[in-house]
Amino acid sequence: MSTSLKPSRFNFSVPVAAGALLYNTHSGALISLQGEDGRKLAGWLASAGVETLEGTLPPAVESLLSDGKFLVPISADEVAEVRERYWKARAETPLVLTITTTQDCNLGCFYCYEERSGDKLGDGDVNAVVAFARQKLSRRAHRALHVDWYGGEPLLNVSFLEAASLALQAMCRETGSVYHASVISNGTNWPADPAAFARRHAIRQVQISFDGMREKHNRSRRYRKNYGTPLSSSFDEAVSVVDQLLEATRVDIRLNIGRHNLEDAGPLIEMARARGWFRKPYPAVIQPAKLSAFTDQCGFLRPREFSPAEFQQLRANIKAAVNGEALIEETEAPDGLPLPRTSVCAALAPDSAVVGADGLEYRCGLHVGQPQRATGQVRHSPFPILQDHRFADAAWWESFDPTHLPKCSRCSFLPICLGGCPHKHLEADHFALDEQAAYWRTNLPRLMAERAGVSLDTAVAFTAQDQYKFGL
Repeated sequence: MSTSLKPSRFNFSVPVAAGALLYNTHSGALISLQGEDGRKLAGWLASAGVETLEGTLPPAVESLLSDGKFLVPISADEVAEVRERYWKARAETPLVLTITTTQDCNLGCFYCYEERSGDKLGDGDVNAVVAFARQKLSRRAHRALHVDWYGGEPLLNVSFLEAASLALQAMCRETGSVYHASVISNGTNWPADPAAFARRHAIRQVQISFDGMREKHNRSRRYRKNYGTPLSSSFDEAVSVVDQLLEATRVDIRLNIGRHNLEDAGPLIEMARARGWFRKPYPAVIQPAKLSAFTDQCGFLRPREFSPAEFQQLRANIKAAVNGEALIEETEAPDGLPLPRTSVCAALAPDSAVVGADGLEYRCGLHVGQPQRATGQVRHSPFPILQDHRFADAAWWESFDPTHLPKCSRCSFLPICLGGCPHKHLEADHFALDEQAAYWRTNLPRLMAERAGVSLDTAVAFTAQDQYKFGL
C-alpha cells in the first residue's frame, strides 16, 4: 500500500528562465526543475494543502524530492522536528559569560541605547564573579569558558578587567577548562601596549566600531564632558589601537552606517587597505552594520533607518570595495544561501549569562542596567525590587520557544530563523520582527538564484502568503 506524501511546508519556489528553483528551509536543499512542467511542479510543491501518493511521480523525481525533504510523509510533524533541533541547539551552545565591567562610557554616541551610570564592578567583586563562573562551568560539565568583556566602555575599568581576567584564567587551569576572551570596545582608553594586553588576557577577538572617517566619526563618537581634551580624537585613538591589536588578535571593524555617513564607507575600506589591516598577522574583518533602534530609547532612529533593500545594496558596495582582500562578516544577513540554523543566541544557552555592572545577572546584554529585566544576582544588589516580583524574566528565558509562538510556528522561514532575536520577542518589538520577515521575503529569492548561478527574470519577492502558507 502506498505511503501518502505531502509537500513540505518549508518549500519555496522561484521561477527562472529555464524553469524554476525549489528550496527547502528545513533541509537547506536547493534544486533546479527544468521547463514549464518543472515550473508547474515547483509551484505546486510550494503551495499549501496539497497531497499526493507515493508512486504518482516518476521514481527518480520522487526520490530526488524526498531526499531533499521537498516531499515528506503525510504524518510528518515538521514543526516538531524544528523544535527538536532548536532545543538541541540551546543545549549545545557554548558557555559564554559576558561581564560588564562598567556602565560608564567616555563617548556620547547619539544613537546609544544604554543607560550610562556610575555602576562598576570592583576588586571586591572578583571572587564573586569567579565563583559565579565556576558554578556555570560545573553545570553540564562544560569544558570551556568564553568571557566577553562588555560595557559601557569596558576599558574604563581596566583594573577590574585585569584582576578578574587573571583570576578566571587561574580557575580554568585549576578545573582543566579552556579559557578565551573577547572585547567590545570603542577603541579608546586602552593600555600603552594593546597587543601585549590582548595576549596576557587570552583575547582572541576585539570588536571596534567606526562611524565614518575622522570628521564624522569624531562628531558621532564625541567625548563626553570631563573625558578627553579639546584636541582628543576618538577616531585617531581607535585607528592606533587597531594598528597594534592586529599583531596579536583578530579585530572586527564594525562599520556603523547611517544616512549621515553613507559616503564614508568606501574611504574607510581604502584607509584599512592603506594601513595594511588586511595583511597583518591577524587580518582585520569587516562588519557592515546599519544604525538601528535596538531599544525604545533610540526609537527616533527608525524613520531614518535603511530599508532592507537599501542596506543590501550598501553591503554589495562594501563587498566590491573590499574585493576579496578581507573577510566580510555580516551581522545582520547570511553570507550566501542560508542553511537551517543549528545554533542560537548565547542568551538562550542554559548556562550563559551577562554579569551587569550593578552585580545583577541578565540574559541579554541589551538589558544590562535595567534591574526589572534581571534574572538573578552575582552579589547583593541595592536595587529595591520587590521579592515577589524579582527576576520574573528568568522563567520567560528558560521557556522561550519560537516553535510554539502563533506566528513563528506557521512561518515557513522558521528553520533558517528560529524566531530571530529573542530580545525582540520579549520586548514585543513588532516593528523589528516585521522588518526581519520582510528581509527574508525580499532577499531569499535573490540568495537562491545566486547559489544556483542564474539570473531572476524580474525583482522577485515572496509574499506573506508564501511565508504563512497555512494562514495566521
